Amino acid sequence: PLALPTWGVTPGIAGGRSPYDAYQRGVGLEHGDLRAKIGKHPLFQEAVRAATGRTVMDGDRLKNLFMIVAMFFEPLASRNIIEFGCYKGGSLLFFAILLKRLYPEAKVYGLDTFGGMPASDGSVDLHGAGDFADTDIEEIRKAAGKLGLDNLILVKGLVEDTFPAQVPSDIAFGAAHIDLDIYHPIKYVQDAVWDRMTPGGYVVYDDATASTCIGATQAVEELIAGRGMRSEQVFPHFVFRAGLGAASAQSSLHG
Repeated sequence: PLALPTWGVTPGIAGGRSPYDAYQRGVGLEHGDLRAKIGKHPLFQEAVRAATGRTVMDGDRLKNLFMIVAMFFEPLASRNIIEFGCYKGGSLLFFAILLKRLYPEAKVYGLDTFGGMPASDGSVDLHGAGDFADTDIEEIRKAAGKLGLDNLILVKGLVEDTFPAQVPSDIAFGAAHIDLDIYHPIKYVQDAVWDRMTPGGYVVYDDATASTCIGATQAVEELIAGRGMRSEQVFPHFVFRAGLGAASAQSSLHG
């Protein structure tokens, strides 16, 4: 067990988000002692070992993902995870370890070209065709097999072609991790996955606050404008909650 700080904020849902949950995670990482505490947690360490050498994700973001899955997933009706943009599979294996240990009935779906980025919008995107091409879907499958991770499903191709076509329509998700870096595919998946999220599910962006990914930022801005959303976290990354309507006054799902 890992105790989270409360910061004196009242639990509850306000404007489609839980400020209480957000402060626990975000302020606990940035201004509290959660970096050190999570870094010493045996399950986090096991998951990080699987991701080492495969992910370029910031350590605080991995710790926030750890908290979401390990400490905030229990009330959700579905705990499946989908990741859009997988590169070498680091965060995929990270998620798969957590679910295997905590929710063995759940699956992780990873969607990527597994061959580098497609062409991008040069007016807003810095990354372009061929970036992050040094990856191999079969190598990731073998790595998952060596770790005994039979809960990982990889889908190769452009996300616009593979989702939802190759993901069963009856699968709902407790978390969607969007790590595509460029505008058009992010815009597509954030709209396409929204209605597949279980109530209270987490939509998390790896790169929308990165200086190299203004296209990703633009997609999030359009999500906020189009759906009237408010983010639950901006540190260490953007986190939104699906299915918690802005008019909801229900108690926090977490506490």
